[in-house]
Amino acid sequence: MATYAVGDIQGCYDEFRRLLDLLKFNPDKDKLWLAGDLVNRGPASLAVLKYVMSLKDAATVVLGNHELHLLALSQNRQLKLGKNDTIAQILDSPELDRIVKWLRAQPLFHYDNELKFAMVHAGLPPEWSINDALMHANELSHILSDEVEGKNFLKHMYGNEPSIWDERLEGIDRWKFIADCLTRCRYFTPNGYLEFEEKRHPSLVKVSLQPWYLMPNARWRGTPIVFGHWASLSVTKHTSLENQIFPIDTGAVWGRDLTAISLEDKKLFSVSAKVT
Repeated sequence: MATYAVGDIQGCYDEFRRLLDLLKFNPDKDKLWLAGDLVNRGPASLAVLKYVMSLKDAATVVLGNHELHLLALSQNRQLKLGKNDTIAQILDSPELDRIVKWLRAQPLFHYDNELKFAMVHAGLPPEWSINDALMHANELSHILSDEVEGKNFLKHMYGNEPSIWDERLEGIDRWKFIADCLTRCRYFTPNGYLEFEEKRHPSLVKVSLQPWYLMPNARWRGTPIVFGHWASLSVTKHTSLENQIFPIDTGAVWGRDLTAISLEDKKLFSVSAKVT
C-alpha cells in the first residue's frame, strides 16, 4: 500500500491518468491525496471530478480556491465566468447537484495521524497549530455544508480583507480569512498580513515578503505539509526536507508537469503536460 499526494490537476485529465499509470495506482490498496484545484483553466475539469468521485474512500481531497469559485458560481448564476474559466461544462452538467453536494462535503485541511502528514491547498498562518488548522477548517466546512449559510458565505467570499488573523473575527470576516489562508495564501508581510498580489518565486520578490512556510515562530512547524497552489515555486529537496514542506503544484495547466509525491518515502513522480 502506498499514499500518493498529487498537485494541482486543474482539468488536465489526460495528464492525471498518465500520472496514475506511472504510479501503478491501485485504488483497492493505495491511497490518493489531492491538494485542491482539481478544476478550471484546463480542458477536462468535469472528467477529473467524475473520476475522483468514483474513487470514493481511496481519494482524500482538500478544496482549493478554484473549487470554492466553482461552488460560488453554482450557487449564484448572476456571477459571471472569468475569461480564463473553463468550468462551464460542469455548471451545465446534469450532474451538477451531485458534484456540488460532494464538493461541499470535502475538507479544506487534512491531517493523517498515522503518517503524521498534513495537506492543504495553499498554506497556514503562523498563529495556527495543526490542531487550530483542523478546527478552523472544520468550522468553515460546517458553514459550506449548510444550505443557507454556505450560500451566503460564497456570495461574499471574494476580496482580500481581512488580511490578518484575529481570534475575535466573527461571521463572514472570520470565514473569509480562513478560506483565504487555506486556499489562496503565498506570502505574508513582516507584520503578518496576507499579501495576495505577488505570485513569483521567493528569489524574485522583495526581501520584506516572507513565504508562509518560512514565517518565524509558526506554531504548525514540526509537521510535514504537502501543498499546491504555487506553480512558480521550485523548492529543492534539501529545503523541503529541512523545512518539512512539500510543494507539488508544478504547473501542469501551464504546459509543465503534473507531480505526485509518495508520502512514505518522499519520492517524486512527474509526467509532462506536453502532448507526447
